[in-house]
Amino acid sequence: MNAAAGQGLALVTGASRGLGRALALELARCGFDVVAGVRQFGPDTDALVGAAEGLRGSLNVQRLDVTNLGDWQAPPSLRLLVNNAGFRGPYLAVEDLPLEGWRQTFETNLFGAVALAQRCIPVLRANGKDGNGVGGIIANIGSLGTYSPMPFYSAYRASKAALAVLSESLRIELTPFGIRVVDIPIGGVDTDMLRDGITHRPPEAIAFPAYRAMAERQAAAARAWQGGVASSEQVATDVVAALLRDEPALRRPCDPNAHAAFAAGVGQAEEARLAAALHQHT
Repeated sequence: MNAAAGQGLALVTGASRGLGRALALELARCGFDVVAGVRQFGPDTDALVGAAEGLRGSLNVQRLDVTNLGDWQAPPSLRLLVNNAGFRGPYLAVEDLPLEGWRQTFETNLFGAVALAQRCIPVLRANGKDGNGVGGIIANIGSLGTYSPMPFYSAYRASKAALAVLSESLRIELTPFGIRVVDIPIGGVDTDMLRDGITHRPPEAIAFPAYRAMAERQAAAARAWQGGVASSEQVATDVVAALLRDEPALRRPCDPNAHAAFAAGVGQAEEARLAAALHQHT
């Protein structure tokens, strides 16, 4: 895809706030006609529509719950799917987080992305390749936390690790159709989720005597980690630029913490294994 030309239609999930909102606006700024998927309408969505006025592309807000797609169908002109909708529950030890909490996390962070991919891939494939040989893009917003073992984060980390593995398999399966798959491992974006996260308050595990000391240490370590957090707008600009570049890497760091981690070698082994698998299967 060429940023200088009209881009076609993009779908962004979880677009009412935070990074999803910024991604929807940046894509419209770059000339995409954007469907901004939100779980419910409200003041945030009204503000989003207003912020998109005057941009090169258009923006249309659509109710879209990734955990319950119902009879939703992918737009016929779809060129780009951004699986951004995410959920993070309480910071609890594995033994204390109810299975329903695990299910809720995976329903949004993994199964929602799978359900959308299943409905969008046939449309992306049918739309064929553009002048640059690209048959559309699927972008999965992951987490740098996948590569950082830590307590009380197991459900979220496991769901994002599963999303990263999904991205690898999709990359191999969809390469013959020119459909590009990109994984964005977010390492720190100034959003409501971050401000309500462990960098700003103790984990819920602190209330459980068996884990109190560990939770206190985790809270202290998290407070010390404040550098490298970027604004949603800054990261969205970098994400969209990465999506429009034709590069072989599956994983594209787009914020300061992710850039630093990948520069230090995070993800290199995974990329090497993926390159070998692509050579074998495509």
